[in-house]
Amino acid sequence: MNSDNTLGPLIAMLLVALVLQLFPISGSWLHLKPNFFLLIMIAWVLYFPERYGVEFAALTGVLADLVLGSVIGYHVLIFSISGLILIFFHRVVVYLQLIQRVILVFMLVILVAFMEAVMNAMLEKPLFLDGVFWLGIISALCWIPLDKLVSQFYSHQN
Repeated sequence: MNSDNTLGPLIAMLLVALVLQLFPISGSWLHLKPNFFLLIMIAWVLYFPERYGVEFAALTGVLADLVLGSVIGYHVLIFSISGLILIFFHRVVVYLQLIQRVILVFMLVILVAFMEAVMNAMLEKPLFLDGVFWLGIISALCWIPLDKLVSQFYSHQN
């Protein structure tokens, strides 16, 4: 992870994600809350895979594990696999239009929800797959301003 001019904005976005992630939501809305750490990881790995790769995805996973109170390694594995998928398809994803990136984020969030369900099943925890479709839509809608913001940093770097 090189610092260049992106470390400051990245830390600021992680702090905003921390605040949004800790924002209290109760009831049935709790399972529809996007994983803001996942969205930040997707944005930075998508736009800067050489600087923020799988290592950054794993570190973001550790941060998510600590903040969300899950077993250390739970989000690390899921974020690392997601980061690998993004890096593998990076050369294609760079040329996608915004709507196509939104659809990609929607599909990746659903994939992450299913990976979490598999991990929960292995840990004998309850499965929450009722609102996966809506979680994907809400996450994709939250992705749009994040994509616009990070793409500005990307255009200034290149």
